[in-house]
Amino acid sequence: MSVLADVVPISDLRHKQNEVIGRLVHGPVILTQRGRGAAVLMSMERWKAFERQSAYLAEAMEDAEDIRVANEIEARIARGAERTYSHEEVWAEIDALEAQGALSA
Repeated sequence: MSVLADVVPISDLRHKQNEVIGRLVHGPVILTQRGRGAAVLMSMERWKAFERQSAYLAEAMEDAEDIRVANEIEARIARGAERTYSHEEVWAEIDALEAQGALSA
């Protein structure tokens, strides 16, 4: 998508709809009202691409946060601030808590 967009007074949209919509093949159109940006008009194809890219970026940001948290946990484990537990240790703890009545079924 082009960085440069057409800038059109909103009155042109009212009076020259077909012409303004025709410009969308080249990129978005910025609509102005009283000389200030009021809205952005874009083709449906570009809008769908924008939505796909936004979803991809949101997922990538979530993945990056998951990686950051995992790295932080690994660092705490490496310096001895936390430890890991084996499957057997976890089940042994659960069994002990159940035997004490601390867990209800």
